[in-house]
Amino acid sequence: MRRKDNGAPDRDSIQIRHKKGLWLRFIKTFFKCRLPFVWLAAHIVLQFGFITLGVDVTDKTAQLFAGDVSVELVSTLILLIIVNIFASSLSLFVSAVTSARINRNMRRSVLKKVLELPLGFFKKENPRDTIYRIVNNSIVVDSTIMLFIIPLVSAVYQMVLIFGRVFKYDWRLSVAMIVFVPIIAFIAFLFGRINFSISDRDAGIHASLTQRLSEMMTNVPLAKAFAKESSEEEKGKSLTSRLYRLTIKSSWFDQLQNLSETAVNLLQAAVMTGIGMLLLNDGTINTRGWVAFFLFSGTFMNAVTDLTLVWGNIKIIQGGADGLVEIMNAESEPKTGEPCERLSGGLKLNDVRFGYVEDVTVLDGVSCEFPENTVTALLGASGCGKTTLANLLTRLYQPQSGSITAGGKDISGFTLDSYRKNFTVVSQNAMLFSGTIRENLLYGNEDATEEQLYDALQRSGAAEFIERLPQGLDTRLEEYGNNLSGGQRQKLAMARALLADTPYLILDEPVASMDAVAVEDIMNILKEQAADRCVIIIAHSPAVLKLAQHVVVLENGRVESEGEASEVRKDSAFVKDFLREKVGE
Repeated sequence: MRRKDNGAPDRDSIQIRHKKGLWLRFIKTFFKCRLPFVWLAAHIVLQFGFITLGVDVTDKTAQLFAGDVSVELVSTLILLIIVNIFASSLSLFVSAVTSARINRNMRRSVLKKVLELPLGFFKKENPRDTIYRIVNNSIVVDSTIMLFIIPLVSAVYQMVLIFGRVFKYDWRLSVAMIVFVPIIAFIAFLFGRINFSISDRDAGIHASLTQRLSEMMTNVPLAKAFAKESSEEEKGKSLTSRLYRLTIKSSWFDQLQNLSETAVNLLQAAVMTGIGMLLLNDGTINTRGWVAFFLFSGTFMNAVTDLTLVWGNIKIIQGGADGLVEIMNAESEPKTGEPCERLSGGLKLNDVRFGYVEDVTVLDGVSCEFPENTVTALLGASGCGKTTLANLLTRLYQPQSGSITAGGKDISGFTLDSYRKNFTVVSQNAMLFSGTIRENLLYGNEDATEEQLYDALQRSGAAEFIERLPQGLDTRLEEYGNNLSGGQRQKLAMARALLADTPYLILDEPVASMDAVAVEDIMNILKEQAADRCVIIIAHSPAVLKLAQHVVVLENGRVESEGEASEVRKDSAFVKDFLREKVGE
């Protein structure tokens, strides 16, 4: 890595590089987007027609400049020009519609893919970085087709067409047009690599800036509380300065490429002009041939320039979309298995081992069960693997070894979507979407009646505060439900869980944000719910032990104790210490 004058590494130094396998992964992305083939075909046909008309106009113009001023020629030329204008406008319209359809389909494909990715993917990727890729880089297919494939095909078609026309006048003229093409191609290839590096770095910095701004907007109260406004401003300045420096570097390389190509074009123009004049002077070609060659050579060089721009575009597109390609080619969650309706029976783990990273075990040979029609308390110190175990039960992660069964059947044999519909999870930090309270409540059961809705609100204790809101159930929530208190959000999450009415209910610290009265109410509700379902509560509250009929205690990724609540209270050292600490508080 290059270093700045002060000795610090220059993170934004431009290095000519490429990534192995990028083209293959890039091409695979195309097959994951439903392309509008009819519109694409129409656009290509119009492009070819437009190019053919342009070549005919050039040929007729050369004939006119050579002295043919007949009415027939002038009329034909005017007609071709008019048709060319309309064809150009129609081509632009079709191009816009085609591009819009490709972008729409690609964004749908990316969103669908993101929802199909395993949770482990998001452990490695920053969610806000993923958002940037979806919003800004999802135009990769559109850009590739509209800025690379179609321009490439069109430029090649135009070059072949012009080469054929010039060849009819004299083969030496056609050779003079193509002799410098390899040199221009090499320049395009070299600067294409540079453009890829710049674009790749630019996409990374933009993603970091999006992440920084998103975190800052969400945590403005925290920044103000710690008087960190200046610090946050400096972090933002650092990223914007990096973008500025990268833009300047990109501009310098663009100018260098333009100068290189201009120098080659001038040299080629001089050679072609000299050959044309020699052929004209010795009578090999006539005036019309000379004029046609002069006009066609300019058009030909424009097509060559277009090809170099096309190559530069594809490298820029690849650099900016590399992260999106990673998403689209990432392995999705498995879709195999048999569908299941409402499951019944308890959940059982058999010698389950799991770790988020290699050589770091979170659960080490865990065997335990969560009986049906029972409230089971899952206890243990922070970091012992309680939430991880819950994530395995809902198949957010797959065990590295061992098995999990529901009603005696291995859960890996069910399709994911049908299996997960049997679970409702209420986390410690109640997850709410921006939207109305009603929309959030119906998220798990869109078919719930108004009577069921109000019954769930009454039982969760949320009805009282909702009735005090001006718009009631139609009150709009801010992002993450930030215009409600923690306890209110938790009650809404509980009401949503009651509405879902699934056979398995997992609650992670469900009463952490509630007062003593609310805790007692929730405990009574959960006791009722256990009559026809399996309820698992992850908690550090003694109230849960009073409610639980079955207890599982984890310690360092292993089962320290398991059994009926009364037995575990006597046998588990952790529970004894746990109750002693709570009483001391």
